[in-house]
Amino acid sequence: MTILNLRIDDRPGPKYRAIASALAEAIADGTLATGDKLPTQRDLAWQLGVTVGTVSRAYAEIGRRGLLSGEIGRGTYVRAAQPLSDLPMRPVSSAELIDLTLNFPAPGSEREALRAALTNISSDPNSGALLDYQPDAGLPAHRTAGAAWIARRDWSVEPERVIVSAGAQHGILSTLAALTRPGDRILTERLTYQGVKPASSMLGLRLEGLRMDAEGLSPEALERAITETGARLLYCMPTLHNPTTITMSEARKQEIAAIAMQHDVLIIEDDIYGILLKAPGPRPLASYAPQNAIYVTSLSKAIAPGLRIGYVVPPANIVEHIGSAVRASCWMAAPLMAEVATRWILEGQADAILDNHRMIAETRRLRALSILDGASVDAPTGSLHVWLHLPEPWRATEFVAACRKRGVVVAPAETFAVGRGDIPHAVRICLGTPREDAVLDAGLNVIAELLANADASLSMIV
Repeated sequence: MTILNLRIDDRPGPKYRAIASALAEAIADGTLATGDKLPTQRDLAWQLGVTVGTVSRAYAEIGRRGLLSGEIGRGTYVRAAQPLSDLPMRPVSSAELIDLTLNFPAPGSEREALRAALTNISSDPNSGALLDYQPDAGLPAHRTAGAAWIARRDWSVEPERVIVSAGAQHGILSTLAALTRPGDRILTERLTYQGVKPASSMLGLRLEGLRMDAEGLSPEALERAITETGARLLYCMPTLHNPTTITMSEARKQEIAAIAMQHDVLIIEDDIYGILLKAPGPRPLASYAPQNAIYVTSLSKAIAPGLRIGYVVPPANIVEHIGSAVRASCWMAAPLMAEVATRWILEGQADAILDNHRMIAETRRLRALSILDGASVDAPTGSLHVWLHLPEPWRATEFVAACRKRGVVVAPAETFAVGRGDIPHAVRICLGTPREDAVLDAGLNVIAELLANADASLSMIV
């Protein structure tokens, strides 16, 4: 039985709220870690000297805060998501843990390229202008570079439609802020990029997760949701979907585009991973419905996450609206970083860095498939992560807990779920976070051992 040293006597208000607050603090400070199993309601009631009904209300309260998950017959566990759970994942600070939760490329040649770019910029007599305020959508040269980068996805866009953002997350937030009002319903895939959840919550928007199949978002589910809810905005990731790694076929993209045009629905296409596929890769969904789509991409997964430069391409009639949202949120993307990105794109360094990252990603992908041989995984070429389908008797929460006890951190499917529908027992394993291959191998070997010895591993965490 788990013993929790919760102090509730000196807390104001009803007992159940005092218990909920004490549990929340224990989760926040790490006393209770992700995946830890809580005492049964009867056991905790006995420990605290309260009624079972009081503990039941406390568990319900903290469950509403998104901190707990439960399965009938298995117990109540600390969720992977913390009080700010829906924020995109942040690095795990402990040096003793192997963090496989953050999805970005392994270090490549970008550091050397950065030193050269900053040297060149510093010697440019006009570089001081980069310290001034700039147009909210970006300097013309920076927007032209964005159009050139997007052209690598076999889609030509006018530079006048390109808005420079402080990364894709900022592009998504600015787009939602420009096009919605509090209370609006936003459609997404049932499993979606976790960063869209806090952005929607901040703006008072409601997310509606839609059924997916082997090709991604279901057209039938989309059309039904539009009809039933009246929603007029869809966020989706058609290429190398996060977390499932699915890429829609051309036919599926055309179906989704046709539905959007028929019902006058706007699509926010997150294409942050599409560039990782070697040309000629699949065309973006937005290219099939340019008047009904806002295309969002960035350099975070292809070049470097800390560059914080992204590009948003809306229909011409709403460019100004989204530009205004950029101005309201940060005034403008950092001109110095946009200048680095522009020089890399126009002078060829971006392609060299991208090719280097593709090579490293493919090497790591093959290493992962080798170590996890026999497991049910999705990890197509170009993917920076593995989507691992857990075999019986594993459940995602238990597997995350077992991994953490062995020093490895992975993300459960629940982190990406929208709504209360069926959530697969699966975890996302990111391959780019460890700087050294040996560290990645160590983490993957722990996962392989847990899969091979499920019964023994489960007995250690229940």
